[in-house]
Amino acid sequence: MPTGAIVNVFERYGRREKSMLRLDSSERAWLEKLAHSWGVKLIFREYLGADMFARVTITSDGEAWVEMLQSFDPEDYYRRWGNRDIAPAELFRFLLLHEIAHLKLGHDRESIPKDIRTKEDWQKLILEREARADQWAKRRLRDPWPK
Repeated sequence: MPTGAIVNVFERYGRREKSMLRLDSSERAWLEKLAHSWGVKLIFREYLGADMFARVTITSDGEAWVEMLQSFDPEDYYRRWGNRDIAPAELFRFLLLHEIAHLKLGHDRESIPKDIRTKEDWQKLILEREARADQWAKRRLRDPWPK
């Protein structure tokens, strides 16, 4: 198992600017192999959208792919989603497993409950699904291969 993402620290004018997580080629290849073992394709992107670090797309015929940022500041992720119990070097692995969790937990097949009437109800439902995907990914982090 690769050791994790590389953290690059940029310095400007004598002060620390940002720590960016970037994948080295061995970690990237390992993640692609892991994704393939779960039946998904992994695509790295420069940009995904505001506050997005990874996303899964599942077609009606069951094809799935995960798009993931190829570099980001871990503090941006922690500020948005928490999960500070995941070390920065494990964030790419965690994000991939989190997106696979949405597929394995069947979030794409779950119907929207009839009591969802407001934006707040919808956001609560989404946060509950995200929390379930987080828990699944955390359980799989140490042994990420399908059984």
